[in-house]
Order: sequence, then C-alpha cells, then structure tokens
Amino acid sequence: MAEALADLKKSAHIALLATRMNFRSHLVHPGEVLLANVGALVQAVAGAVVFMLALSASGGIHGWTLAQWAALTGFTTMARALWNTVFYGTLDIPEMVRSGELDHYLVRPTSPLVLILFSKVDTDVWVEIVIGAGMLGSAVYVSGADISGPVLIFIPLALISAGLVFAAMHLAVTALSFWLRQDAMLSMLIWRLDSFAQLPMSFYPKWLMAVFSSVVPFAFVGYYPCLYVLGKTDSLFVWILPVVGPLLFIPAVLLWRRGIDRYSSTGS
Repeated sequence: MAEALADLKKSAHIALLATRMNFRSHLVHPGEVLLANVGALVQAVAGAVVFMLALSASGGIHGWTLAQWAALTGFTTMARALWNTVFYGTLDIPEMVRSGELDHYLVRPTSPLVLILFSKVDTDVWVEIVIGAGMLGSAVYVSGADISGPVLIFIPLALISAGLVFAAMHLAVTALSFWLRQDAMLSMLIWRLDSFAQLPMSFYPKWLMAVFSSVVPFAFVGYYPCLYVLGKTDSLFVWILPVVGPLLFIPAVLLWRRGIDRYSSTGS
C-alpha cells in the first residue's frame, strides 16, 4: 500500500512538472496564445449563435425550449473542455504507435499514460469553460429551472463524469491503434461526432438514441444530466450518472494496458 501511494505521488509530481513545462513553452510566444484564445472565442460564440438563430425560428426542439437547449450546449461545452484540459494528448497515441515515438515514454520512470495525458496543454480551453459556464448559468436561470442545493452539488459531479465519458471514448479508440496501426481516422470520427451530444437525444431516431446510450455513450455527456438540472426528471437514478464516467474509463485504461503489453515498437 505504501509503495503504491509512493508511486502515485511520484507520477503526480512528474505530471505537474510536465504541465508546468508545457505552459512555459506556450508562453514563449504569448501572441500565438492570445490569437488561439481569440479564435476559440469566435468559434464558440459563432457556433452558439448559429444554432440559437436556427432554433429561435421554431421556438424549441422536440419538447426542449431554446433556453433548455442552450443549457445543454453549455453543459456539454464545459464537459468537453474539461476532457480537453487533461486528455488532449491521447489523440496523438495512434501517431506515437505508428512512428515509434511511444518508445520514449516507455523508458521513463513513471506511467506512460500519465506522461501522455500531460504531454500537451490546450491553452485556449479556458475560453470554452468560461463560455460554457456562462451559457449554462444564464440558460438555466432563463428556463426557470429550480436550482436547489442537490442540483448545485450534482452539476460539478456530473461535469467531471461527463469529461471522463469523453476521455473513455477517445482513449478506447486511440488504444485500438495497437491492433489497427492506422486508426487516426476513427479517432477523428469520434472527435467530429462530439457535436451530437449538444442536441437533445429526443431529436434522434430511437435506434440512434440507443446507440448514443450504449455503444457511443454521448447521452451521458449532457442529455441525461441536464434532464435533472432542468427539472425534466426527479428520478433518484440520476445520482448514478456521476459514476458512469469512472466506470467507462476503467475498461478504456484496461484496453490501453492490453495494447501496451502487445506493443513491439517499429523496429527503427
């Protein structure tokens, strides 16, 4: 037990050191960081405005008002940004496997996955978090939902879980590169499909909603949590949602470890 705690402490120290070094490397060119954040701000605002204008013509979508949809969008935006804050580096796993760059992580004195997780820092992710939080807060207020104490406790727990759902999907897909070698397009497909989580699941056909609730669990990223936040359900089963992310992330890590065990480098 003591040895495990010592290893965990060592990994955390190395991860924090790697994160600090990445931030410093970005700040060498502050102008690029500023432009990246401005670009992220314009993209996020433009996307939200386009969707809102489209929905405002009908006043709602499949039983969801414009304010409720905006709350869902704000929630999923924050969840995706939380994933992006820590797990962005996992998107490079297929290229690392293909090129043999993964070898550099395997010979270092800590978990290679921890090093990969903190190998990149997305400096414009904070814009998405601020915009998502502002959209969620204002939209929930406008929708008239009752923000009680349990809801305030539920929101951060559900956000962390939703971020881990994103992480589990992306890690599982990128870990397939140990077998497929060329799965970068599959990883990009999941990246593009992230936007499906920003619409109410009732918008989709029943078969697709079943897919998004099981095989590709986008429904757990925003739709199911927001049902409770917006007062659309009072079922106590929603309190299972905060553990969905960790439960999905565990098999993704096991798949990663299985791939590491069979990894044979490129021979170069």
